[in-house]
Formats: sequence, structure tokens, C-alpha cells
Amino acid sequence: MASCKLCDRNPPEANGICTECMDELGIIEMPPPRRKAGPCLKCNGLKFVRVIPREHTVMSNVNSNYAEIAPMTLTQAPKIEHKVFGKGMNVQHPSIVLGDGLLETYTCIACGYVEWWCEDPTEIPIGPEYMSELVDYTPDAPYR
Repeated sequence: MASCKLCDRNPPEANGICTECMDELGIIEMPPPRRKAGPCLKCNGLKFVRVIPREHTVMSNVNSNYAEIAPMTLTQAPKIEHKVFGKGMNVQHPSIVLGDGLLETYTCIACGYVEWWCEDPTEIPIGPEYMSELVDYTPDAPYR
């Protein structure tokens, strides 16, 4: 039986890495590529390294600190819960694990030029709580 190529203990997923290691390292199955096949915009090179960058942060609880690692996204939703006592809502920092706008990069092997692409850009939430806004340059857009 095959085992994880990192820990050599658990049965692997399709990428050869077990779920436990994937969770620990913030690894996900690679989604389909966003970039269409074509040469580098700077040097016409044809070989690229595709990467889903990961965010690293330190979370703390009462007893210790621990690392939280997840694929990099453009924005994260704030955590909002009803207050147990009193009126209003409790607003807490967002989790890097629950972001929108998954990013991927393509680095040209010949010249090092990096292109950033976003998965599902139409699903990125818009608003100040996400630190995002819609910028529309179409000729018939409002305020043009």
C-alpha cells in the first residue's frame, strides 16, 4: 500500500500527500489552471512554474501559539457573531482559511517574470469589510 510522500505513514490523496500533512501545511489539490497556454508576456518563454502561494500566520490561544497556513486569497470575510449579552454583534479577525479569490502564479523559467491569476473573480465579495471595491472602466459605466 502506498504511503504519504512527506510523512510516510498515512495513505495519500491523489497528489501523493495525506490529508493530515495537507492540513498541517495548507496544501490543497491544484485546481484547473487559470492561465491560457501561451508564451511569456516579457520574453516569449514557454515554460512556467505554476504555484498557489500560501499565507502563514500565527494564531494564539490560552496556552500556546500555533501556525495557520492556507492558500493565499485576495480577501477574507470577517467573523461576525451575535453577542451573548447586550446588543449588537461581535466582530473578530477573519480566518485565512476561509478566503475568497484563490490566487495562483505563473513564473517564466526563462526570465523570471511572474503573472498573478485569480480563481472565480466574479465571486469576490465587494465592500469595505472585505477591503475591496469594483472598478469598472467600461465606456458606459456610471461616472464616466
